[in-house]
Amino acid sequence: MPRPSRNVVSALLFTAALAGCSDGPVSPATKQIEAPFFAAPAPISSAPAGRPALDLVGGFPDSVSVDFSVGPNGGIFFAGNHAVVIPAQSVCDPATSSYGPSTWDQPCPLLQSPLRIHAEVRRKDGKTWVDFSPSLRFAPSSNPGSWAWIVMYAPTAIGTTGDLSGFNILWAKSIGGAVVDETPDDATLRTYIDTFSGVSLRRIKHFSGYVIGSGKSCDATSEGC
Repeated sequence: MPRPSRNVVSALLFTAALAGCSDGPVSPATKQIEAPFFAAPAPISSAPAGRPALDLVGGFPDSVSVDFSVGPNGGIFFAGNHAVVIPAQSVCDPATSSYGPSTWDQPCPLLQSPLRIHAEVRRKDGKTWVDFSPSLRFAPSSNPGSWAWIVMYAPTAIGTTGDLSGFNILWAKSIGGAVVDETPDDATLRTYIDTFSGVSLRRIKHFSGYVIGSGKSCDATSEGC
């Protein structure tokens, strides 16, 4: 699939509900999907219907800074060799919505005007880090087509068989900081790896930062992982 133009805005569909006394749309409440076990990275064939299908070709420096503007219509946005896919009506307004792990599955007032996002891409400790600001979260949904996704270029995944844990995408509060595997709390945050095109992708519920390894397996709780 050809790589979409940086100026192309994806018209992914999302139905927003109006709630309470809000002047704008508010995301609907959804029941959190329970994950009683660790959800290890899986082949792309296991990914849910509605996940994005992007080809990332690389060629950008390991370290790059990018600014883009996201509005109510969402879009596909590139940060160096990587991308985020944000459906329409899926961004919580950071000025009026709550933020933090206890809020990821709560309904929120939706963004109604363009918001400038800054992304920093860095190569550090053998891993690729992408850090976004400002901090924000995405509207909860049980429909994978309405989820925000991060898609990361992982060329060393091409042809890999067996253990895929080295290509896991983990949450990082800052570049080079501690990493968190969110799947024990929510299996929908599992990473899927395309070993044909060399891409890792996963659902994201919020922005701060994310990190991917270079293919070497390690325990996410261990030093340097």
